[in-house]
Amino acid sequence: MAQISNRGTQLFCWLFIVIGLASAGAGVWMLAKSLRSEHWPSTSGIVRSAEMKSHSGNHGSRTWSAEVTYTYQVAGTDYTGDKVSIGAMSSSSESARGILNRYPAGKNVSVHYSPGDPSEAVLETGIHGGTWICLGVGTAFTLFCILFLQVQRAAARAQLPGAPPSSVTVQADGSVTMDKPPVLMGVIFLLAGLGICCVPPDSGTPHWIMFAAGGMFASAGMLLLLYRKNKVYSKIWALLMLAAFLAVFHWVSFGGGERNGTVSTPFSVAPGVSVRTPFALFTLLLDLLLVAGLVHWLIKRRKDS
Repeated sequence: MAQISNRGTQLFCWLFIVIGLASAGAGVWMLAKSLRSEHWPSTSGIVRSAEMKSHSGNHGSRTWSAEVTYTYQVAGTDYTGDKVSIGAMSSSSESARGILNRYPAGKNVSVHYSPGDPSEAVLETGIHGGTWICLGVGTAFTLFCILFLQVQRAAARAQLPGAPPSSVTVQADGSVTMDKPPVLMGVIFLLAGLGICCVPPDSGTPHWIMFAAGGMFASAGMLLLLYRKNKVYSKIWALLMLAAFLAVFHWVSFGGGERNGTVSTPFSVAPGVSVRTPFALFTLLLDLLLVAGLVHWLIKRRKDS
C-alpha cells in the first residue's frame, strides 16, 4: 500500500532512472572492456608491494581490498600498474587475503596490457564481480523506478470517471492497492536472479551458493509472473524458491568460514561480530516451522481421505 505520488516524487524517480541508466551504462562499458582484456597481449612483471586496506562504511561496517602494485616493461618503456582486474571492488577480508596470497611482493607475474595504451594493465583478465554489481544495481534502480511510475499512472487513470476495470485500485484515503503484481516486478526479480548467478563468489564461498541465491530470486520472479495464472506452476516455483532460500541459510548457518557482520543497538555499533549463532537459531526455527506445517498437512490430508 502506498500513497499516490506527487510531481516532486515523479521528478525524484526520473532522477534515479538517470542514475540507474548511468550505472548500467558504466557496467556495460566495463563488461565490454573486460571481454576485450581477454585478448590483450602479456608481458612479464614483478609485484612490488601487496597489502590489505580497510574501508569504513555506514554504521561501522567495514570492507577490505587488496592493494597490489607491480612493474612491467613494454617496448623498452617501464610502467607501474595497480589494477588486479577490471571491475575489482572492496569485499570480505577472505577475498582480499586470497588476492594477496596469489600476488605476494617479489613474485614474478604475467601482466596483460592494452595494446592501445600499455599503461593500462591488469593481472587477471575476464569479467569480475564489480562489473556485474554495477550493471545489476543500475538496471534494478531503473526498472524499479519505471515500475513505480507505471503504478502511479495506472492509479491516476483509475480515478478518472468511467475508467475501465483495472488491477490497481485507489482507496478512499488515497492509498493504492493492486489485485496482482505488475509483470515488470516479476521481470526485475528474474533478471536479478540471473545476474546473481553470474557473480563470482568470494574466496571460500562455494559456487553453488551463488546459483542458489540467484535461483531464489529467479523463482520469485517466475512466481510473480505466474501469479493467479497457473496454480500448479506457481506452487512449483514457490517450492523451488523456498528450497533455494533454505539452502542459502543452512550454508550461512552451518557452512565453513567466518560469519561476521555489524551488530547495531540503540547505544552502540559493533562491526566484525560473529553472526553465525543468530542465523543458526533462525534457520532451525524455519526448519521446525516447515516440519510442523508438513505434519499438519499430512494429518489434514489423512482426515479428508
